[in-house]
Amino acid sequence: MSEVIRKSVALLTTIVPTEDKEEWSATEVSRHLNIPIQTVHRLLSSLAEYGFVFKNNETKKFRLGFTLMQLGLSIRDNLSVRNSALPTMEKLVKKTGESVYLTVPEGAEGVLVDCINKDLLSKETDVIGMRTPLCVGASNKAILSHLSRDTKQHIIQTLIEQGEISDVNKLENELKLIAKWKIASSLGEMIKGTGSIAAPIFSWEGKVVASISIVFSETNVTDQQAKYMMSEVKKAAGVISEELGWLKSS
Repeated sequence: MSEVIRKSVALLTTIVPTEDKEEWSATEVSRHLNIPIQTVHRLLSSLAEYGFVFKNNETKKFRLGFTLMQLGLSIRDNLSVRNSALPTMEKLVKKTGESVYLTVPEGAEGVLVDCINKDLLSKETDVIGMRTPLCVGASNKAILSHLSRDTKQHIIQTLIEQGEISDVNKLENELKLIAKWKIASSLGEMIKGTGSIAAPIFSWEGKVVASISIVFSETNVTDQQAKYMMSEVKKAAGVISEELGWLKSS
């Protein structure tokens, strides 16, 4: 059974649409994964039955089905932190005039679960779901710095083994400062030419569950504006944390 699951996952990740290719034939999948075409047909038929893949009857090719999107959206919509954060994110965009992002931790990565663009408060759906190592960028470091000591050290060791961290001492010193001031900032770590300011969000248990961040162009922000954004993003994180039941004394 585990082998069937492994092959099914490999198949689903193979037929993820790109700018150049939206649909795959069973033969193409078979060649790409080096799996017998009979097996590919069987897996595609089973996955299509539950809506995980869709077969275009005209081209006889396959693409991902909407069941996957429905599952993904249900996870995102059921995140209590996201539901609590959205109104505050919208206010923060209006106050600062910059885009606002919400990131949650999963393993050694930060997952961007929602964002509101500074332009007309529109959603930036193309970046939702993006994963980056917790050692990169203000949004991730705001989370990593507030994890428990054991969890943080385990994640750092994992990222070292993956080649994501080149200077451990520098990272650990930075995390100490972020933990002390509950604010993180970075320049060009994720996207060249952009900066980010982030603050951690806590649950009623006092555990970090997410971060809220402002992303801006490096060339368009003065020191005074940066200080203002730091103050506002920290306030926003506090509001969301209190919505989740966090007490400042925790």
